[in-house]
Amino acid sequence: MDVIIARHCVAAGEDGLSPLQRDLIEHPARIRIAEAPTGAGKSYAFQRALRDRGHRILFIVPTRRLAQNLANGLSNDLQDAGWSRQKAAQSVAIWSSDQTAVLRSQGVASINGVRLLQMTDLGSFDGGMIVATPEVVSGLLIRRRVEAGQAGEGVFDMLEQFDHIVFDEFHSIEARGFGLAALFARLATVQLDNRVGFGVSRISFLSATPLDLKPTLVDIGIPEEAIALLRERIVPDGRPLHGDVRLSLVDSPSLYDLVLDHLNEVVEELAAGRQVVIVYNRLVDLEKDLPALSRKLPEAGIDPARVLVINSVRDSTAKGRHQGGFAIGRQRDPLAYDLILATASVEMGVTFRNADFMLMEPGFEAMSFLQRYGRAARRGANGRVIVRIEEQRKPWLRAVVDWVRERPGERSTIAALTQVLSRSVQAEFSPHNTASTFGQLSSQAKWCTALYWSVLLEHASNRQPRRGHLLAHQPKGAGAFYRLEQRVRQLADEPGLTEQVNHWLKLFHAQAFDLRTIEPKIRVVSDTGEAYDYPRVWLQRETEVFERGIETGDEIHIQGGLDDYWREDKDRHAKRDWICHFPHTTRTLRLPCDERLVNRWCDELEDIDPYEFDWEDHPQALEAVQKLVRLTGLVPGHDPEISLDAVSGVL
Repeated sequence: MDVIIARHCVAAGEDGLSPLQRDLIEHPARIRIAEAPTGAGKSYAFQRALRDRGHRILFIVPTRRLAQNLANGLSNDLQDAGWSRQKAAQSVAIWSSDQTAVLRSQGVASINGVRLLQMTDLGSFDGGMIVATPEVVSGLLIRRRVEAGQAGEGVFDMLEQFDHIVFDEFHSIEARGFGLAALFARLATVQLDNRVGFGVSRISFLSATPLDLKPTLVDIGIPEEAIALLRERIVPDGRPLHGDVRLSLVDSPSLYDLVLDHLNEVVEELAAGRQVVIVYNRLVDLEKDLPALSRKLPEAGIDPARVLVINSVRDSTAKGRHQGGFAIGRQRDPLAYDLILATASVEMGVTFRNADFMLMEPGFEAMSFLQRYGRAARRGANGRVIVRIEEQRKPWLRAVVDWVRERPGERSTIAALTQVLSRSVQAEFSPHNTASTFGQLSSQAKWCTALYWSVLLEHASNRQPRRGHLLAHQPKGAGAFYRLEQRVRQLADEPGLTEQVNHWLKLFHAQAFDLRTIEPKIRVVSDTGEAYDYPRVWLQRETEVFERGIETGDEIHIQGGLDDYWREDKDRHAKRDWICHFPHTTRTLRLPCDERLVNRWCDELEDIDPYEFDWEDHPQALEAVQKLVRLTGLVPGHDPEISLDAVSGVL
């Protein structure tokens, strides 16, 4: 089954900018939600804002790899434009855990101090960009220890220091992590005595597969008129984004089999100087296929040293070499390699050199399909994308299959493909969703924003008058959230409950520090010297490492490689647990950390320790406790592998 997605372009002015790119730089709205196809140059617009206009930008991205890639690309772009290497280096900074490790290795005692100094000094005269992960930005606002001379630095300074605060790939935002974005958006749009909004920053949300974010922003109190919806217009002629791409849907036993079926075409593409990208759905499938690929690819004349493996495990190291000779590591530049073997890690804005041929699995969600497809045939080149289709298809994938089957060999448009993918997602949400969006944030985003605001108010950096501003301009829902917490605090008046109630609320507030649901990892160290971080539950489900290895703290030591430890049958009982705490008892429960966690916790709330406490005497407190957990979707507690002291110590 084939369909051809026709070549498509965007208009470009004399300066090379498209209408959307110019809007991202110049549009006066304080909040901009931008939608454009992959390859449209959304992030490049802000590089031009720095280079041409001296703007200062805080560019927030979901992954360390993307932060590294963007920073490297920007530095190279500035040097190509005639900037010296030193000047370019002084104008670009990275805020990520990688850079934290570098600073620590250099003996820097106050890493937050360095970052605050970068914020105020970076590119003082000619502009600058800080590329950051959300956790680092949030940490500066609500987790850092306030040091002498830094007490006042915080969100108001960021809004004043940066011309633009950008959330790239914003479709990856979770409801629990929306508080950071909501904070900037709210303070940038409140009505003040003589102006609208604190500071000067314009807040932009970028994605090729956008969520319908406007209803959530309005729900926390941002005026509709403050939000601009920006969309790139596709035209027949202009600056090309993609050439004609033949999209083929193929039944195949596995992606490995599909690769072997098309190995000659892979070799031809590489011989022509182009890249080839192969994208797996599952980490375990790619990892199990690496040994066989390390044999088959060289047999076909492909140099393993020119192959880069990109996935969450291999990216847990900065740079390295797989046993099969493949390059690995999050600091490896994809542009420098010929063949890319990857998982969903490449969906988050990773750009390739000239990948006109792609073999891929479809992803688990419609937006993943489009993000993967959009990595191929950039800048007007023609290409081919071959998708392995599984027998058990999700509704959105069945819609794509039916759509392709109805027009065999015909030409269609990227807009039509996007509509097919987004329509199936919209059916799960409001029928009033904006066209071409891929769902909405849940209502929990509003209440997680209130929690984030509450934690921000407690931080030492927000003394008067900053605290007064934050109180005066709280998001909608913050008042109701505060009243619910106060009802819970009334339990502290009961004999012997003061410490436990305060402890529970402290753990509840600690949930605001985790912006994303990330499974805990453990480092597997081989006697060959290799060491990688693996998801703990994944290891339990797929391997016998825990049974046969030697566990020492955060590490497991094994003989040989992980390939010697695969299970014949998956351990279906492997699951992540959560140590749950309660406001009225010191007893805890270990419950499965899944979509039913909140309901299970609420069920247990009334039954745990019934001889010591009677909720019938405190109906309002019971209702408040349940509402706080249900509204936010957050259960106070911690992972079994993380000590309670470590969780409590963050506040």
